[in-house]
Amino acid sequence: MNCKKLLNLFLLVMFIGLVGASGAMAGQGTPLPGNKIAQFVDPLPLLKDPLLNPDGPIETVIAGSSEITLNMLEFQANMMPSTFKPANGQTYTGTWVFGYRVGPTAAPADAVDTYFGPFIVATRNQPTQVRYVNNLTANNIAWRDWTDMSIHSAFHQAFGQSMPMPFDAVHYMGPVLAVPHLHGAEDPAVIDGGPEAWFASDKPGPEPISVVQGPAYYAGTDVAGGGAHPAALNEAIYRYPNTQEAGPLWFHDHLLGGTRLNATFAGLAGAYAIVDPGFTLPAGLDPVGLGGRLSVPLVLQDRMFDTNGQLYFPNIGINPEHPYWVPEFVGDTIVVNGKVWPYMKVDRQRYRFYVVNGSNSRPYDMFLLDQTTGVKGPRMWVIATDGGYLDSPVLVDPNATGAQKKAGVQKSLFIMPGERYEIIVDFNDPAWIAAITAAYGATVPNPLNIILRNVAATVDDNPKASTEGRIMQFRLSANAPADSSYDPASGVAIRSGAQKIVRLANPVAGTLAAGVTANKTRELTLVEIAGEGGPLEVLVNNSRWSGLRETTDEPIPGSTLVLGNYITEMMNEGETELWEIVNTTMDKHPIHLHGLQFQLVNRQPYDPKAFMAAYNQAFPGEMLIPGYGPPLAYAPSAATGNKYGGNPDITPYLLGVAAPPLQAEAGWKDTVITHPGEVTRFAVRIAPQDKAIGAADLFWTYQPNALNGAYVWHCHITDHEDNEMMRPSQFLPNPSAVRSYVQGTDY
Repeated sequence: MNCKKLLNLFLLVMFIGLVGASGAMAGQGTPLPGNKIAQFVDPLPLLKDPLLNPDGPIETVIAGSSEITLNMLEFQANMMPSTFKPANGQTYTGTWVFGYRVGPTAAPADAVDTYFGPFIVATRNQPTQVRYVNNLTANNIAWRDWTDMSIHSAFHQAFGQSMPMPFDAVHYMGPVLAVPHLHGAEDPAVIDGGPEAWFASDKPGPEPISVVQGPAYYAGTDVAGGGAHPAALNEAIYRYPNTQEAGPLWFHDHLLGGTRLNATFAGLAGAYAIVDPGFTLPAGLDPVGLGGRLSVPLVLQDRMFDTNGQLYFPNIGINPEHPYWVPEFVGDTIVVNGKVWPYMKVDRQRYRFYVVNGSNSRPYDMFLLDQTTGVKGPRMWVIATDGGYLDSPVLVDPNATGAQKKAGVQKSLFIMPGERYEIIVDFNDPAWIAAITAAYGATVPNPLNIILRNVAATVDDNPKASTEGRIMQFRLSANAPADSSYDPASGVAIRSGAQKIVRLANPVAGTLAAGVTANKTRELTLVEIAGEGGPLEVLVNNSRWSGLRETTDEPIPGSTLVLGNYITEMMNEGETELWEIVNTTMDKHPIHLHGLQFQLVNRQPYDPKAFMAAYNQAFPGEMLIPGYGPPLAYAPSAATGNKYGGNPDITPYLLGVAAPPLQAEAGWKDTVITHPGEVTRFAVRIAPQDKAIGAADLFWTYQPNALNGAYVWHCHITDHEDNEMMRPSQFLPNPSAVRSYVQGTDY
């Protein structure tokens, strides 16, 4: 063991001793296996609706001209089943979590039913002003145990340190840091909630910090209050323009080096739906999507707990360089809307579900199943993707025939972290009712218990059918009320005429759409860097966050300095780009771009062995240099196939034919699945969604890079993005654009 390791081991021992003596942080307990936790004990938390569901625990906020104040707080939530008995013999009073709370600055005195929320409903073209206030503490949640100072993070910035120290075994002890990101939004970069726009809680930690706001922090403009209440040091005011099409967005914390802790594990996440009253929808399809118990968010997450019902986050690293960072957290307990394995009572009618994968790394591959008879169903219909409605509903049928599968019908719905789908399930589906009646005969149970199954594999292999293979339970009554809601099986389109999706990609042919030409093509790689015990980090385009080469500490050639980082993905407003993501790793990665929506073009396999040989040989010394950046010059050349990105042209190594997107993916996306051994291509137009192909005014109402602000693109496995699998990007404004949403006046 070298001197550095010995020093950090000594510091760790001293640190644990000091913390234990002072009680400055909550330590983790003994893990409780998920198979020891009761299932389907408590109801699913639903939206609060004044008329139909006044007791719903998920706060629903209809945005208007007034400011919405969201306080980030530490509090208790009843995540565990109400029958749970802690090992310490005490009464279970809730699990300590983080969450956004509307209004009051004080944490709730008693445990709330869910940490998730609120559900904000914004109207298109009507700005929404949100004041985010960081009042977080870590007095009871074991958050400090989970921090890792060996990875590049905001924690170092708070102490005035520029870079992390590998092998650093001391946890972060300053005030809790946070920054909210509206995922899927078309908005100015300064209010996008980038990872370096963090601000510290005004509740101190055991150690003082020297910097209370990140290098990209923007206080915002108090338009709703007439400038009467400027942001305090622990606040940020984000006034979202809401100019994009109606869509199922969500917001979550995006702290540099701490997203996996704050957002997808501790609980800082909520939903944000943009609705468009001017958009003509088919009869029975509510434009707001809020109908009490008939419109239901399903936020899917996985967790681990200790024997006292508190959150347990595995924090023993697999490589000595990162003592606490785990490459991919996978929990053994499924949580929906903040409740462990809940149930929902449903009648024989249609329900609309707003599905969000809010997990760290776990994918879900879902279908409904009656476990008693083995009958699968009812069927699902996808009506919207990340960025809005599909033109027509897409059938997901677990009983699809061979002919249906050949025609593109999926048997299950696969969703990775960061992705969203809106679906309709008809619990009175005639085909399914016939099958279930035949299976039971005249004795169909009332209620009939149906399981939402999950069969998606993780790094821990396939889910156990009795635990992670179950998401939640539906208790179906025999009651079949009259149902006037939109029937997706009717064949009636959702969008028609001028309201149809502006097609950047042809989802049937798997090509760019007619009339669409790419101004640039970028070929970018996903590269895993191996350590002693497994993955040390995963990089986008072999580049670290800063854009500095690991070996020389020099900028990647062709990069541009923006807010202290060297950016290579500089995109011109109004242009269209074709991105080709070459996944050289063994994992699926959900790649997310901030600031805009895009469309999947196709996926195509390639020969990994042959490509990696050419890729490695392109580096100096003909061997991969981790964190070096791309091996070739970033600008186009013959060697890159005249593509941006600095990588050997993938074309000679392609196999077979490109496959078009799945039917359920053929809409606007901001997060896309990239499979190992494949090139994933998507069309990125640096312009609003609804602008026609060839329009002269392909620009936003706001300047995207006001104050030199930057966006990011990254993997949405939050354990990956927290450890370098993320790069800043910037949209360069069109000089002829006329802006009506101006920094300093409107936001």
